[in-house]
Amino acid sequence: MEFWLERGFDLAMSEKALNENESTYNESTYTDAEARQILETLFLIEDFFRYGVRCEHKISLEAPSSAIPSTWDRKAHLEALETQVSQCTACGLWQSRSQTVFGEGVLDPKVMVIGEGPGMEEDRQGLPFVGASGQLLDKMLAAIDLSRHNNCYIANIVKCRPPNNREPSPSECDACIGYLRAQIDILQPGFILCVGRIAAHSLLRLSDPISRLRGRSFDFQGIPVHVTFHPSALLRDTALKRPAWEDLKQFRSLMESRALKESRATKKVK
Repeated sequence: MEFWLERGFDLAMSEKALNENESTYNESTYTDAEARQILETLFLIEDFFRYGVRCEHKISLEAPSSAIPSTWDRKAHLEALETQVSQCTACGLWQSRSQTVFGEGVLDPKVMVIGEGPGMEEDRQGLPFVGASGQLLDKMLAAIDLSRHNNCYIANIVKCRPPNNREPSPSECDACIGYLRAQIDILQPGFILCVGRIAAHSLLRLSDPISRLRGRSFDFQGIPVHVTFHPSALLRDTALKRPAWEDLKQFRSLMESRALKESRATKKVK
């Protein structure tokens, strides 16, 4: 609903509605079914403009109408979105997948890690980064006190494995990017870590080589974004491990700096 409030749409389900013909305010009441239909219609339109995809929303009318914009059931929204992803046929990758790979992690992530797409093992298990690259990624994250089990959420640009582990094409990334944007919007991570060129290009709409993107901070809808090498690149070329570690240390400093600023701001308020 914040999407509509930002655009001047201030209809609330229990407020008085203006009767334009009489220039007076009349009490407007809606049945639960009518209220649900209005909200679902607004959400579907919002999804189209935000992500280019339709996301199913589970709306509870038991809470006061004033709470609808602020009470965001992340688990329910993610589950609904995951169901939609599992049925997606927007590009040709669905034809060769065993299953979709939606994402894994906590619902209130400090960091959202974004890769390019599932590999063979991910396609088999239905989880992101569980093969050799995933094992290295877990070690990289642990080195800066991050984990998919405690404070991270991990996802990919595309949710289906490209055949023979090839890179996803630009059109495949474009077909799937709306789902990732929806995940980000639902989870609202404090930071984003893009691992690899494909992830950075697709999310940030850049075309620079990874050598010019790594170690730099960007912004995505107000969320700081940091870029480093994909773990698979480090497995292919061990010489990249040192610069990747420098990237991670820089990312850790960025997070610590933000935490320090927030702590000081909290103390000032008190």
